[in-house]
Amino acid sequence: SSLEGKLSSSSGERKAIQAAVESYYALPGVPDEECESVDLHDFFNKNGVMIPDSPRNWVLQASLRKPLSRSKPSTEKHGSLSTRQQLLNSQNSLENARKRAQFQRKATSQFQGKANACAVDIQRLRHLHLIFQPLEYVPSGPIFKKHIAQVYMEDTALNPEEEDPEEQTLMNKGTGSAMTNEQRALLHLIFRKSIMKVTAKGGRATLMYRWTWFRFLIHCQLIGTDDSWDMKTPSETKVPWSLAVKIFKLFQEPNSQPPALSFSGWANALQAAIRAKGLYTTAPEVIEAVFSTFIPRAQMQMGITDQEASKEGDRSHSISSRQNSRTSSRAMSRSFSRGQSRSMSRSLSRSQSRGMSRSMSRSMSKVGRSSSRALSVFSTGGSTCGEDSDDETMTDDGKLPLVWQLNLAEQQICEPECLQLLHEYSKLLEILFHHYADEDKMSQDMFTALLKELRFFPDFCQRYSLKKHLNATEARYGEAELGFAPFVETLCRICFCFLNIYGNTSQQLAASKYKMLWVLALLEARLPRKFRVNASDHGDESEPLDRVQPQGADSLWHQRDADFDISVCDNKDIILCQTMEKVANALPIVQAQGGGASTLENEIDKALSMLRR
Repeated sequence: SSLEGKLSSSSGERKAIQAAVESYYALPGVPDEECESVDLHDFFNKNGVMIPDSPRNWVLQASLRKPLSRSKPSTEKHGSLSTRQQLLNSQNSLENARKRAQFQRKATSQFQGKANACAVDIQRLRHLHLIFQPLEYVPSGPIFKKHIAQVYMEDTALNPEEEDPEEQTLMNKGTGSAMTNEQRALLHLIFRKSIMKVTAKGGRATLMYRWTWFRFLIHCQLIGTDDSWDMKTPSETKVPWSLAVKIFKLFQEPNSQPPALSFSGWANALQAAIRAKGLYTTAPEVIEAVFSTFIPRAQMQMGITDQEASKEGDRSHSISSRQNSRTSSRAMSRSFSRGQSRSMSRSLSRSQSRGMSRSMSRSMSKVGRSSSRALSVFSTGGSTCGEDSDDETMTDDGKLPLVWQLNLAEQQICEPECLQLLHEYSKLLEILFHHYADEDKMSQDMFTALLKELRFFPDFCQRYSLKKHLNATEARYGEAELGFAPFVETLCRICFCFLNIYGNTSQQLAASKYKMLWVLALLEARLPRKFRVNASDHGDESEPLDRVQPQGADSLWHQRDADFDISVCDNKDIILCQTMEKVANALPIVQAQGGGASTLENEIDKALSMLRR
């Protein structure tokens, strides 16, 4: 009615207005009492295109009682935002932009990771081909790729970006209280003896590698599962393999390949292993436990007598006293020479003072060189500088493999990753052993026949080196025939010695797990056809199998015991239990009896020895 009065009285306009009002009330979903306005977006679809059923007077309907524009300028002031709200809006905008960028980077990295997984890393593939020679292929199964990606046990523990609270606890416990000179000398003697077991005669060693660290913990009887000892008796403290691996990683030298410990890092790691279970809380308790309980166990296993330990303490004490006396004498000589040179330079000519200064500098340089040779082994943290004495137990005949090479191979075999692989794929080894054994015992002749059938003999070991491996195993186990554990030990030691001595650079520098994978892959490839399920699919009997990867039921990687965990396995149940507990270089190398070898064999051995020299 108000519109009718303002507009003209023409019937056309009046009818249009009346039609607009009627169409407004006829819109669906709008109550009759709410007749203020019609939303403009009701006449358009999601793409901004007008709906075909929209009326011709949609503008009037949308602007009814709510003009779309003003005919006069507005006098109302627009309310501005506060400074705080503007700051919050800018911060929110930056945060949203950062989240969008982070999301885009994450999506890009995921896409790149998928693309890289599908692509082939030529350089890494070439490196793997060098490691797995003489195989002409690299195993490509998904389980094998997982073994290759996870070299060490700590690689599977946690996400690298996440913090491990247990590591922080071990690091926060400190390095223990101060030791006496005799205690430090004893620690240094054990450290030096341990690393000299796997070092060439006359070599200089300053770091303890990962495999020697585990052998030392076994000598201290510190390796074991949580249910294998009385949790209330501190002297029976044991740590599982997983925790020993973690402790080594915390104290290892940065960027060391292979991973290794310095002397100070080794001492701190030993104290951390003793403190790990919380039975030793204070620093004096830890030091007392180290030298009263655990170090004597290692000392007994390594054959270090008390006289030798006291001799080492006297030696270190004399070196430190000589160093202190020479340092003080050098300081006195410096002060005296300065005063004398000042007084004499005033009275003497320039030529005489120059000649005296030259002679004095020469004498001082001699003193400095002599004092530098007498530096204490504890003068620099983390080093064991000094002359290495030859180990009396490392007597050898000069023919390969040497005693220290046998020790190195055995310590690498006893790393937790290698023990894990041996138990996961023990079925293959059991098949080979029981086929050639008679009532769970394998003779040395049958073992030689097995090596010939696998072409390990004479490819990886010859007559004399095989005899040396068998004699070492016989000395450890006390019998000539091989049980399952001696069989596995001898087979793995032959392969590891071959890789360490005659392998290429990639094989020699490879991790112990890679070497064990090499052994298993070669056994899989050279498994005799009579053990294969699909023997008829592999061609002629004389054809070598190093070129074709076994598939299906013949694949070793499908016969895995995935439930085995070395960290929860008792030491007595480990296949190489005696290999871990007994020292190899303390065992006599039994020589062949007279008449055991022909004259031709002796001449061949002499010729090979001359060629090596």
